[in-house]
Amino acid sequence: MKIVTRSVGPDVTPGSFRAAPVTLYRQGSRFLRNEEPADPAGGPHVLAIVASPDVWIVNRADRTGRHLLDPGPIYEAKAPIVAGQGVPQAFTELEFGCEARFARGRAREAGIRDVGGRPARIHALQEGDRRLEILLYETGTPAEVSYFQGTTAILTLVYDNYDIALPDNPGLFAKPEGYAISEAPSR
Repeated sequence: MKIVTRSVGPDVTPGSFRAAPVTLYRQGSRFLRNEEPADPAGGPHVLAIVASPDVWIVNRADRTGRHLLDPGPIYEAKAPIVAGQGVPQAFTELEFGCEARFARGRAREAGIRDVGGRPARIHALQEGDRRLEILLYETGTPAEVSYFQGTTAILTLVYDNYDIALPDNPGLFAKPEGYAISEAPSR
């Protein structure tokens, strides 16, 4: 599958690096590819590829990277939408590519909101002052995900593309060629 999202909200300047689209490819539970946009301020241009247990994280700007091996024992590629300090554990279980299943199984319906000129059903999960909203079109395709603390949106992602019918392309999850890749120390 191919998923393209972008951050929106009052603290995200349109046209800025934070507002630029991010592309994620996912195949099953072992393969991920995350393509971030180039940073106009000269920061890293990150490409991360997971073919579990292998992980490559490269900087397209300077053509360097690192290879890591997942020590196991479970070899799964996780793609959490919301993660970090203070995020309730239940919220971190929402992953790209699994939005509809999570929303319908874990959240409660909380109305309808228009997204991009189309109605989307709101599925909300509340834990303390934290709230997670997953908006799904009638087809089950995600339209938007928002994470709130109180009434303040900390993160809002709009889905620009959600294609689940791609042909198999193993090259997307292969070791990136043309980079000076160093090995990360074993854990």
